[in-house]
Amino acid sequence: MLTIDEVKNISFRKANLGGYRPEDVEAFIDEVVTTLEQNKKDKIELVKKLDILAKRIEEYRKDEENVRGALLNAQKVMDSTVKEANQKAEAIIKEAKMKAQDIIMNANASIVNEKNNYLKLQADAVVLREQLLETYNSHIRMLEDLPTASEISKTKAELDKKYPVNNASAQNMAVSAQQEQPDKAQSAADSEEEEEVIDISSQATQEAEQAPQDAEEKESKFGNLKFGDNYSVTDKK
Repeated sequence: MLTIDEVKNISFRKANLGGYRPEDVEAFIDEVVTTLEQNKKDKIELVKKLDILAKRIEEYRKDEENVRGALLNAQKVMDSTVKEANQKAEAIIKEAKMKAQDIIMNANASIVNEKNNYLKLQADAVVLREQLLETYNSHIRMLEDLPTASEISKTKAELDKKYPVNNASAQNMAVSAQQEQPDKAQSAADSEEEEEVIDISSQATQEAEQAPQDAEEKESKFGNLKFGDNYSVTDKK
């Protein structure tokens, strides 16, 4: 392969007949040298461009690795984020289920408690009903045992008829009292007993007269009381 210097320094032997003109040969050689020099410059320029392209390719490769690394990191971050989100979602769902179970358990316990309270109130109401009924019947029996005004008047008339009292008897009683001084205390006691009997009779008469009024007041105070097996304490008036 010829170099530019070899082309420049080439020499030809001169022929006697039929040879080349020296001027033409020199012109051709100059043209060849010019072409080779241009080719050399082009080659150098191409080599520089190849170097630049090689560097750029290397940079692209580095960028590709960086991009690939960034993609891998992004994928890892995404996987970690998704995993963390799933864990948080599972924790939230689990906590919500536990809270829901607690709410249901508390509600059931409250229902049972209220039911027990309701049953206890019903039982207490039954006991109170029996107590009120017994008290009411006891008061009725007490009122029935009290004497009426007519019975008291009749008893008083019978006592007056059986034990009549007049002035002569009173004088005799006074004489007897003077003669029987030792029995004065006993007579006073007997007199107190008679007064107590009279007071009791008077009190019984007043209670008999007051009984209907008390019954009306009790009825108005407690309202229209209802008793019986078919009556429930929860019934309204």
